[in-house]
Amino acid sequence: MLENYSSLGDRGLAVFFSGGDSSLAGETLEHLDRAVEELSKYFSVERPEGLRAILTPSRKEYERLVVNLLGVDIEIPSNPGRIAQPQKKDLVFLAPSAYEEHSTYKFEPAEFGRLVFHETVHVFEELLSPNIELVPRWWSEGLAVYLSRQWKYYDQFKFRKPVVKGLLEGEIPEFEEIERRVDLSYDWGWTAVMFLEQTRGREVIRRTALRCSSGNILETLGMGKIEFAREWKHWLQGEGKKVIGIY
Repeated sequence: MLENYSSLGDRGLAVFFSGGDSSLAGETLEHLDRAVEELSKYFSVERPEGLRAILTPSRKEYERLVVNLLGVDIEIPSNPGRIAQPQKKDLVFLAPSAYEEHSTYKFEPAEFGRLVFHETVHVFEELLSPNIELVPRWWSEGLAVYLSRQWKYYDQFKFRKPVVKGLLEGEIPEFEEIERRVDLSYDWGWTAVMFLEQTRGREVIRRTALRCSSGNILETLGMGKIEFAREWKHWLQGEGKKVIGIY
């Protein structure tokens, strides 16, 4: 299925690419290696082997590999905002060289590195989780946005902007809304993960990722939803503002 692709790396970690994307493939391999190294240390696990990132040259090829290689059922034609899809140890990306024609994004080198990190978080989460299919979106996307540091920047993904606006204007969504709405799981889920790490420690994040088999993150944490929501919101309005950098 990747017969027409060239590759960099080895069986432990490789990037597949086509056409003139060899330079970008080298950068992707560096981003991927750094993400794997940092996440292995964060979760206190050995570096996984066999990870592959594939840079596809067009929207049509991206869709082909997502469906036929990853086995992920997506709508075709896919949303032009869709540029990455992980599944097990494979990560399929629309190559940034194809953004102008096949996507709504503009290529920014630093942001692409954070995107690779974000998707690698999902790979680790699937490797660690006893039942990834039940993991709620707010936790999964919150973990990826937080650990990739995408939350720090006012950029094309805009994960930080709604939180800054909400905190400055006193408009924090109810936690049940974050659980229910896809957009809020990205925009605010990372603040819940940050809250847990800041108040309970990194080991709680690791232990939750390893133990949550029911899909009920709060139950795994030993917390009720009302208790969690109250503590999270109180922290956000106080110490959280300082950690996020809102003064």
